[in-house]
Amino acid sequence: MSSIINPFNVVPKYHQLAAILKRKIDEGDWKTHTPIPSERQLEPLYNVSRATIRQAIDLLVRQGYLYREHGRGTFVSPQKLQKGIQELTSFSEDMLSRGMKPGQIILEVAEVEPTDQMRQRLEITSNTQKLTKIDRVRTGDGTPMGIQTSYLLLPQGQSLTREEVEVNGSIYSLMSEKFHLIPTEADETLEVVLATPREAELLDIAESSPLLLTERTTYSQNRRPFEFVKILYRGDRYKYFARLTRLISQ
Repeated sequence: MSSIINPFNVVPKYHQLAAILKRKIDEGDWKTHTPIPSERQLEPLYNVSRATIRQAIDLLVRQGYLYREHGRGTFVSPQKLQKGIQELTSFSEDMLSRGMKPGQIILEVAEVEPTDQMRQRLEITSNTQKLTKIDRVRTGDGTPMGIQTSYLLLPQGQSLTREEVEVNGSIYSLMSEKFHLIPTEADETLEVVLATPREAELLDIAESSPLLLTERTTYSQNRRPFEFVKILYRGDRYKYFARLTRLISQ
């Protein structure tokens, strides 16, 4: 990729500049939480106007690569956490694999009636079946990363307590240890939504910020569903990765 702005390129100058600045972040030239050069410093480097520089920086701020602090300047955001679409991992495993300490703020642990959607996802036929709802803010190194709301179909007559969730932290670990239900497969959808006032407050972000919503149905080793979970990840901290293959016809 060129480090020079081409005035004859059909791509707008601010997009070209944003791509150049993003590469500096991706390649580690600009470190996390360090200030980037000022508009006055960038102007002669790339031979563009301050208006173009401002547009490029605004774009990178919206995409979560930079953040502003009033009166101090513009800084490099922490690197987005990459998660493979084909990986069935818990949030705790995700954080630990990246050298971060997983944490949680428990909002609610309760027994609830399943909705029609949950009955379908969890293959519930009994009218008396209840689900265990666990609503949490998940953190990495103390920073809010997402809101996780799990609905668990526990073995008949079994239950989970708030204390057990607080001590263990990982639902998958708890399900394996206490109920011998080992998560082995899952169906998952992914979409982008905007943060509600409540979600923004819990995640310490601006209202209407982009969030990645995943809805997952998790299956145990006996291929029976035991969890329906909704996870709202901060859009400025998460990105998904997928390796695609093309089928070659004979």
